[in-house]
Amino acid sequence: MAVASIRRAVGNALKPIWHHGGLVNLTRWLAGRRGAILRYHSVTDDESATLAYLDRGLTVTRAAFRTQLRYLRRFYTVMSLDELVDRLHRGNELPPRSVAITFDDGYRDNYTQAFPLLRAEGLPATFYVATGCLEGGPPLWTAQLRFMVRRTKERHVVLPPPLGAPVMIERPADRQALFTRLVIALKNVPSARRRELVHELAELFHVTDFRPLADIMMTWNELREMSAEGMTIGAHTVSHPNLPNTPPEEALEEIVGSRDQIAGMLGTTVAHFSYPNGRGAAHLTEAVRGIVRQAGFLSAVTSVPGCVRTGADPWALRRVGVYNRHRHMPSFSLDMERARLRAEA
Repeated sequence: MAVASIRRAVGNALKPIWHHGGLVNLTRWLAGRRGAILRYHSVTDDESATLAYLDRGLTVTRAAFRTQLRYLRRFYTVMSLDELVDRLHRGNELPPRSVAITFDDGYRDNYTQAFPLLRAEGLPATFYVATGCLEGGPPLWTAQLRFMVRRTKERHVVLPPPLGAPVMIERPADRQALFTRLVIALKNVPSARRRELVHELAELFHVTDFRPLADIMMTWNELREMSAEGMTIGAHTVSHPNLPNTPPEEALEEIVGSRDQIAGMLGTTVAHFSYPNGRGAAHLTEAVRGIVRQAGFLSAVTSVPGCVRTGADPWALRRVGVYNRHRHMPSFSLDMERARLRAEA
């Protein structure tokens, strides 16, 4: 632990030197025409509300997001996902330092916080939405899980199989550890069993009223406005299952259902897809990729870290996750260039 702490402290001390000392400019040049697709989830300054349903690590503040956008506009070629994917299909080179901005899930702060900043900076982005959860629909199962873990007054819970041993919930750290453990475990069980387990956990935690989560996702009118202003709306399934653990016929319904809902509600073609549940689980298989491709999508993005370059598989595109820690610009720029320097296509 001591060695790890020392390494982390040294690494954090060196980041500003790397960022402000000119080395970042060298890596931008070395990475050449490798691009990056950024993956955001939430932009919020209201942690008291957001943390009820979303892990702090998946949020960035409004100020941090504005700074990141201005940094990208200055040093990178920010392009729409449509243009980036079109170049991949044609076999054309990407412009130097290409970047596309994406958001997963469809949280309402994407509209209230991120969208105005993107519009002010004149930058495009793609928003992948889980359609069944929009406009007051049933909350994402991950949001329900976090809500019940944070709200429960229980101090000792016997978890149902296969979720592990009984747990004690006494400190805030216990709740965070429990949420992380449960969300990873639930991603790795079949969809039908996952739905059952979420219901069982709600009963065990004595948290069954999820009405406070009714307005955490975007509405169709908000998505229409964003689409009309040049933002791209992509599909992210209907209910956010882990597709490899979902029967093929149900996976097809989730993928095609989200595509058709967006197309019907917005009157647009839906060309892009995002595989859900990437952290802590295998979220892509060749079978799932085949369903997405047969459904007519021109691209699909993963949560696997890495770069994008000519020759990349359009239906298994790597991304760069942007997290709360990236509010510090040296961390943001370092992780961007690490991803762009990765050897994987």
